[in-house]
Amino acid sequence: MGLMRVFLDRARAWRPPADPLPSKPDPAAKYYPFINPPKVIAPIRPEDILTPEEVAARLKVPESWVYEKTRARCRNPIPCLRLGRYVRFDWQAVIMWLTAAAAEENATRPGLQKKR
Repeated sequence: MGLMRVFLDRARAWRPPADPLPSKPDPAAKYYPFINPPKVIAPIRPEDILTPEEVAARLKVPESWVYEKTRARCRNPIPCLRLGRYVRFDWQAVIMWLTAAAAEENATRPGLQKKR
């Protein structure tokens, strides 16, 4: 009985830790603006809506690369507007996506020095 009473007293006195799990940075947080764009955004101008062919031409990449980057399984998907079976792109969102990708790439290689 004495041992059981000790366990019950410990159980009653126990309090969960203030922070049960250590906070880890969300690895997908940097993609949130592209995955779930904010609801209050500037209206998209009709001339900024592009087809995959136009995006490929502006980025100077093959169309197949653009289509591959629109897939959900892609590591860093390009922001796109899906209209049924059609895919369209907001050029301003694509520019933001490129800028974020370039900044991330430069941040991962800080030790490189310029050659003379």
